[in-house]
Amino acid sequence: MISLISAEKNKGNDTLKFSFFKQLPNKKKGLKNIFYICIYLIDMPYNLKVFYNKKDLPFLENVSFFHSAATFDLYQDVSFYTPLMIVCFKNEKPLASLFAHIMRINKLLDTSLFRRCYVSQKPAYYQPDLPEEELFARLLNALMEEVKSKVFYVQVRNLGDPIFGYKAFRDNQFFSIRWINIKNSLQRKRKIWHQLSRSRKNQVNKAKRKGVFIEEVTDENKLAEIYKLIDKNLKWKFSHRFPPYTYFCNFFYSYILQDKGKIFIAKYQDKIIGGIIVGLHENKNAYSLYYWGKTKTYKNLYPTIYTIWHALDYAEKNGFEYFDFMDAGYLHEKAGKPRFILQFGGKQHATRRWYKFNWSWINFIASKFYDE
Repeated sequence: MISLISAEKNKGNDTLKFSFFKQLPNKKKGLKNIFYICIYLIDMPYNLKVFYNKKDLPFLENVSFFHSAATFDLYQDVSFYTPLMIVCFKNEKPLASLFAHIMRINKLLDTSLFRRCYVSQKPAYYQPDLPEEELFARLLNALMEEVKSKVFYVQVRNLGDPIFGYKAFRDNQFFSIRWINIKNSLQRKRKIWHQLSRSRKNQVNKAKRKGVFIEEVTDENKLAEIYKLIDKNLKWKFSHRFPPYTYFCNFFYSYILQDKGKIFIAKYQDKIIGGIIVGLHENKNAYSLYYWGKTKTYKNLYPTIYTIWHALDYAEKNGFEYFDFMDAGYLHEKAGKPRFILQFGGKQHATRRWYKFNWSWINFIASKFYDE
């Protein structure tokens, strides 16, 4: 016995309600109805689900550094951080996923005013030739529905493409600020050393001559000291908070020990004077997640420059295709971080950061001042 399946869409939701409504009267209509069922299954609407725990996820291929099941491991037992992932299914098979985390900025007050939601990079896609823009729009709609009463604002960053998701963002009342993405290609005939500016080469050579050397962190006993240095470096930078120590330890256990990341530190006379944290994805992309240095105390030893150079050199020698500094600064910023990074030979590309305040009047005012 074969029955036809009708699907009814809930308004604003892709959850399907199935009802068996007709038993076929005879065998002559059987093939015809099987044909209609096949057509329906091919054109079946998407189904989106929100997951807050890694153990509840279906199997997802590791196609993205930022949107993988392993990303949940970073937030295990981390106070004031809530990870979530939205997965888009069709025929019960995952097509795309979007990872986000909610950060609470006040230890005492737990209201939406003190919570923010962050998304980094484009979603993960698990099949070729997918309608990426359409899937992203569905993922973004689902995210906004999920967090609209939970957070003060949502920020989407490090997209590397100023056009990607433009319509989806506008439909959700996001506004954008133009940024610069800087990326080094490691596939050129010119080696990374020859891509450095003359001043960068002189600084690297000077650091070597004075006895600065690089050490890879593989011992968990050094984590507390390194974290203390990073935290001290950011002490007065409220807008550039570094995650809690537990997060840092989780990165070491889940990424460093699994060859999915590296921590390089610059040392001088057995003192740590700088370092860089690098994310690695399948010998294709290396990501500069964070770098720091005691640039005032050891100004003439160039600790930040030397560690960044070493990370670039490591990525090139180990067959990575790109070294991505991600969003480096505002588009028209001619000094500071963008200028500093460009002297390592990378290419800049225009991109956008997207913002949405869940208080409509604040979002309206902010969009009038900042939207580009």
